[in-house]
Amino acid sequence: MTKKLEDRFAKAKDVVVFHLQTVFEGHGTNTPERGPREVKKYDIKVPVGYDGHIDGDETSVFMRQFGTGGTPWTIIIDKKGIVRVNEVTPNDVDRLAKVINDLR
Repeated sequence: MTKKLEDRFAKAKDVVVFHLQTVFEGHGTNTPERGPREVKKYDIKVPVGYDGHIDGDETSVFMRQFGTGGTPWTIIIDKKGIVRVNEVTPNDVDRLAKVINDLR
């Protein structure tokens, strides 16, 4: 689903799509080194980041800040910095695309 959204807005100059690897389980396998492998495997063209833990905390900084749960998770933030969507990534790419287009 996220790849479809990435592809849908690939040429948009006013939309930024990126992936952020957050770790809430599988700490031994969800490492910064895994990101580049996933990028290649899924042919991801947008930036990919890694959100780690501080002082051995089990929840990543990003997950705490935005109150996210499992993955995949989608957050849509408008131009003013207001979070408009913060939910488990739905299967309906058209719905998310509509939200994004309505904010443009």
